[in-house]
This record gives sequence, C-alpha cells and structure tokens, in this order.
Amino acid sequence: MKKIPYALSFLSIIALGTTQIALAEPTSLGIGIGWENSPYKSYSAHYSPIPHIDYDNGLFFIDDLSAGFYVYHSDEQSISLGARYLSNEFKPHNSDNHQLKQLDSRHATLLTEIEYSLITNWGVFSSSVGADMLNKSNSILVNSDYTVPYMQGNFIIAPTIGINWANGKHNSYYYGISHKESSRSGLRYVNANSSLTPYAEIAAQYSFTENMATFGGIHIDKLTGDAADSPMVDKSTVTSIYMGVSYNF
Repeated sequence: MKKIPYALSFLSIIALGTTQIALAEPTSLGIGIGWENSPYKSYSAHYSPIPHIDYDNGLFFIDDLSAGFYVYHSDEQSISLGARYLSNEFKPHNSDNHQLKQLDSRHATLLTEIEYSLITNWGVFSSSVGADMLNKSNSILVNSDYTVPYMQGNFIIAPTIGINWANGKHNSYYYGISHKESSRSGLRYVNANSSLTPYAEIAAQYSFTENMATFGGIHIDKLTGDAADSPMVDKSTVTSIYMGVSYNF
C-alpha cells in the first residue's frame, strides 16, 4: 500500500505556481508526525515521525521515503526508476490478542519501483509497479492514482483517489498464516490470494512565508479479499493522519 504522504511532492510543485513538472525544484525539508490505526486484531494505533524530503534536479530525486532517477522527463510526463521504503510490518508483541502473539513477525522492506506520471490540465495521473528487493515478502505491487489540486492564495489542497493491487505472496506474508503458525496459535491456515486495495487521500499545505509552510492530510485504505478476510485482521479500513512543517530552500 502506498503510504503517507505521497501527495506532498505534488503540493510542492503546485506551490511554485505551475501545474507542470519543473526540470529543477527547490529543495524542501520538513518533519511531521503521523498517526495510524492497524488492521490487525487488538493492535494498538501508533504515532511515528514523518520525514519530509523533496529534492529534484531533473535527473535524480528524493521524495520522502523514496529515491531514484528519471529515465524520461519532460514538462508533462516522466518515467522513473527507484526504490521505496514499504512500512508494512507486524510485531506479535504489539498485539493484545493471545493467538496473534504466537505468530511470526512480518517486516518492512524496500521496493524497487518503476513509475509513470502524467500532468494534465485536469490533474495528475500516476502508475507504478514495485517488487520486493530484499526478498522478505516477495511482494509485487501495482498502483494507479489520480490527483486533482486546488490552489487559493497560500492554501493548496490535493485530493487523491487510487487503487493498489498486491500479489498473493505479499498478502500471504502480511496477512497469511503458515501451518506452523496455525499449530501454535489455533488460527486457521491461510495462503492468501492477490487482492485490490482502493484508497483515498486529501493532502493540504499552507505557506506562511515564501519559505515556511505547514502540511497535513488524511489517507484511508480499504482492504478487500483475502487481506480483509484474514483471521489476523479485524479492521478492513486503515486510516492515517499526518501533519508537519517544511522549509523551502
């Protein structure tokens, strides 16, 4: 699942007063805090720091938790190759459910990713394909989304709708239960199939000065299929809320 805060990089582009991809962007650095509930049973919601890094020289980019280089880059379109941190994880000791405490940990990983973006007068279309490069989950993730920005003075809001497809290996790693885990926990064995995760996000930014801005937003994922039906899961809707401040150099 694509995680917070994807829309921030697009907000920084709009803040320059253009709806086109610039060949060189000012560097933007910031820090924020995020809150996220968990789909797992009796698993506490948690707070975490959110780094905001936006650097783009037209050849190489850093976008929060991803980085890469452009294979093709024009005013309206780009194709990039890079790596992205996938923050999905499960730690048995964080659950108060006795059965889930018997399961194995599921770890975050890095995705190698190819992404295509198209900026039009009607918004931004983006699509990507990513694969686990650390062989932890053997995930393959496909994402498509559409963002429509609105700018009024120093205030920018960017609603996004999108959908993720995850392969069965991704779902089995994060939501499946092996035969050994089933024997230990009493939960049924699950070898999960692929599934879709629709999501929506609203990101906003307000610039106090030419350099200083505050940002925030909310992101909602809706698990479906075997991910939602897993005995590990009791909430199919996952909500993330984030806010912070940034500085444009």
